[in-house]
Amino acid sequence: MSNDFDVIIVGAGLAGLTAARYLQSASISTLIIESSDRPGGRVKSDLIDGFTLDHGFQVFNPSYPNIKNTELLPTLGFTSIKTGLPPFRVVGGVRSPQDLLTPFLRGVFLTEPKNVSRSVRFEIYKSFIKGRPGLVDGGASAFSDALAASLSDIHFSETVHRIEGTTVITDHRSYQAATVIVATDPVTATQLVSEMDIVRMHSSTTWYHSTKERVAGAGRLAVTTEGPLINSFAISDVKPSYSTNGSQLFSSTTLSVISESEVRRELARIWGRDTSQWEFVAQYEIKQSLPSHPQGKPLYSEVEINPRLFVIGDHRAYPSQQGAMESGKIAAKKIIARGLGERQ
Repeated sequence: MSNDFDVIIVGAGLAGLTAARYLQSASISTLIIESSDRPGGRVKSDLIDGFTLDHGFQVFNPSYPNIKNTELLPTLGFTSIKTGLPPFRVVGGVRSPQDLLTPFLRGVFLTEPKNVSRSVRFEIYKSFIKGRPGLVDGGASAFSDALAASLSDIHFSETVHRIEGTTVITDHRSYQAATVIVATDPVTATQLVSEMDIVRMHSSTTWYHSTKERVAGAGRLAVTTEGPLINSFAISDVKPSYSTNGSQLFSSTTLSVISESEVRRELARIWGRDTSQWEFVAQYEIKQSLPSHPQGKPLYSEVEINPRLFVIGDHRAYPSQQGAMESGKIAAKKIIARGLGERQ
C-alpha cells in the first residue's frame, strides 16, 4: 500500500503544530488530524459578549526559545504583564520568602511547588528572569491560529480511534503513513499507544467575572496564601482588547471544586469590596490542565517509541509551552535527519 502522507500527526496542539511546521518546511508531506474544530489544544480561547476568555490562565513568555523562534508575538500585539516588582501581590501577608514565592508558583504549576522536579522549577525560574510573560490580542487562540496558518493538510473535527502500525483509523477513513506522531493529551495518548505510561494530570478551574465599577490596581496579579482561590487579576487592565464593552474583566483560578458563590466571597476578600453585583461571565473547568512532573523524572522523556512511532507533548517534556513545542521540534528533527522526504 502506498502512503497517503510521509507523516501523520494526531493532535493540533502546540507540540503537533510545531512538529508539522518543521516537517512541512523540510518538504515532508504531513497530515494533522485534530478531533476538535480548531488548533491549539489547551491553548485556546472563546469570544463571548465582547469578552476574550482564555481556557485557563494563558500567558506567553517571549523568552521561551520556541515561542521566540516563531516570531509571532510581535505580530499579535503582545503586551507583557509588568506592573510592580514583583509583578504580583500577596494577599494574606508575607512572613518569609516562602510566603512570597510559593503562592505565585502554585498558580504556575497548579500544585505545591515542592511536588515539582527541581530541574523543572529551575527552567521556569530561568524563563521568568529572562522575560516577562504577557498576553496577545485575540487571546490564546490567536497564537494557536497564527501557528497553524502556514500549515497545509489539517483535518479538524476528525477523531482517531486507533493506530495499527503506521495506519491511522479515524471516524472518517483510514490513512497510511511512513511515520506517526501522537501529539495528544496524555490520557488519549495512552489509549492510542500501549507502550505509554499513565501520566497524572493536575486540574484547575478558571472563573471570569466583570464589573462596571473600576478596581484600581487590579491589573497586578493577586496571589493568596490561604483560601481556595489561588490567583486573580483584571486581565482587561493588561490587555484592554479582552473587554470591548467597557467592563473590567477579572480572571481567577481555583484548584479545588468550589461554588460560584464561594468564588465571589474570595474575590471580595482579595479586592476588598462587595462583589455581589459583579457579573458572572464564564467558568472553565480544565481537568487536564498540566501534567505532573514529580521529583526524579527527567526533564525530557524519549519521544521515539519505535522508528515509526513518536509521542510528543508537554507530558514528554516539562509542563510549559516551551516543553510542548520542544518535544515537537525534537521529533521532527529526528525524522528530518532520516531523509523522509521521499515516499516509502
